[in-house]
Amino acid sequence: MSTPQPKWKRIVLLILHQWLIFGIGLACLLAYLFPNVAKHGGVIRSEYSILYGAVAIVFLISGLSIPQDKLVRQLFNWRLHFLVQVTSFLFIPALVLAVVHAILAGDKDARIDRAVLAGYIFTACTPTTIASNVVMTRSAGGDDAAALAEVLIANILGPFVTAGWTVTLLPASEEFEVWRDQNGDLTSMYRDVFKQLGLAVLIPLAVGQMVRFFWPERTAHVIQKYKIAKIGTVCLLLMIWVTFSSCFATGALKALSTETVVFVVLFNIALYVFLTA
Repeated sequence: MSTPQPKWKRIVLLILHQWLIFGIGLACLLAYLFPNVAKHGGVIRSEYSILYGAVAIVFLISGLSIPQDKLVRQLFNWRLHFLVQVTSFLFIPALVLAVVHAILAGDKDARIDRAVLAGYIFTACTPTTIASNVVMTRSAGGDDAAALAEVLIANILGPFVTAGWTVTLLPASEEFEVWRDQNGDLTSMYRDVFKQLGLAVLIPLAVGQMVRFFWPERTAHVIQKYKIAKIGTVCLLLMIWVTFSSCFATGALKALSTETVVFVVLFNIALYVFLTA
């Protein structure tokens, strides 16, 4: 009969096994306590050090980890492209839009902040996030080459699709006119998006693929032996830290009503359950 493990050891093993969840909690706590450190324009200038640096590391690791033939095969997987992009740009916006209209019909007193509803529509029309998608797919044991291919395609299409699609789907009521009218010059937006896509995604990915092409066995050995992929997960935590630091620094969360916060929490849980069931 085996001796039961001490309680402290079981707690340590739980933390090690679920370290990503605990890491997210720690990132949020640090953002709440010290928001000025990682906010945009803060102490560490996270808009460069994290949003460029950490993302570049994620895609450098992806380039080092994924065999060229596997990546090329997924880049020409047209069925997958069709399924993922239709889900991203048509199904998700339709689902969110239906929920938004249901809320507008039942919430005549505007207890749910209309800015949050507009934000949900914008988010639904936005392509999947660049780094977190790849990291989470890899952490879950999924096909990171497929995730990488879809991220690249979606974020090339996104700048051309998102703005017009969002304006089209915004409800035709006076409450949403303030966002519908924000149709100025998009040149700077396109420039910034493709600048980050090139510097933080394509160049690191290409460098990683070149290294793997010339030294495939040695690269795979180092990636496996030193668990380099874990660094990508740490980078994801850094990006979560940056996001919440900016939220807490600007007081965005405090400006929301209790009803809005409850709605956001419950709706996000419902989306997670529905889309992952």
